[in-house]
Amino acid sequence: MTTPDDLSVRALSIRALDVWYGQIHALHSVDLDVEHGRITTLLGANGAGKTTLLRTVSGLVKAKSGSITLDGAAITRLEPHEIVRRGISQSPEGRQVFPNLTVRENLQLGAWIRKDKDGIAADIDRIVKIWPRLGERMAQQAGTLSGGEQQMLAIGRAMMARPKVLLLDEPSLGLAPVIVAGIFETIQAINAEGVTVLLVEQNAHLALRIAHTGYVLETGTIKQSGPAKELLDDDAIRAAYLGG
Repeated sequence: MTTPDDLSVRALSIRALDVWYGQIHALHSVDLDVEHGRITTLLGANGAGKTTLLRTVSGLVKAKSGSITLDGAAITRLEPHEIVRRGISQSPEGRQVFPNLTVRENLQLGAWIRKDKDGIAADIDRIVKIWPRLGERMAQQAGTLSGGEQQMLAIGRAMMARPKVLLLDEPSLGLAPVIVAGIFETIQAINAEGVTVLLVEQNAHLALRIAHTGYVLETGTIKQSGPAKELLDDDAIRAAYLGG
């Protein structure tokens, strides 16, 4: 039985979530909780359904059945723009910056739900302090940035909505190790400021090192979950995702 205390620690709660793509059953009765102020990571092989889960939380994919709640309020049937207004923002797989727009314009688009011009300007300054390279390229078209710079921009753009819960889909994909290390340090810094994070990441070792809780998704089904440190030390997880 769910108690008020249980609800108070959950920013995001997913229950019995089923998602289909045509005849393909992509997610099978998924249960997952993301606690306030924590980093939760979702691990799994390519095709396991990780991106589908994030896209369903964001409203980009509709669930066949089950529920998604944010701070106890149902968001399962809301449209994507309403979910952003409620406090969920996503940095998508592959970054998906607007290539013909400038860095500044990309960041401003991330704040489209806001009307506080001074606050928007202050948040752009804050992102520039986190990633000075973006500050040097404010007038540059986003499509001309390096992969690492585009990833910084994608996360910064998501942060411009001032989310309660930040969804990160494969932030290390295709990046050099030194850039990845900086991205993960920034994720920890963002979380330390009070932003709850749900992280999908191919680099299971790094993800489990910064996360508080982990889930393992296999062919659309949650197979294992627990404290990230325990998963990091689990022999089966090490063999499957950490190279033994």
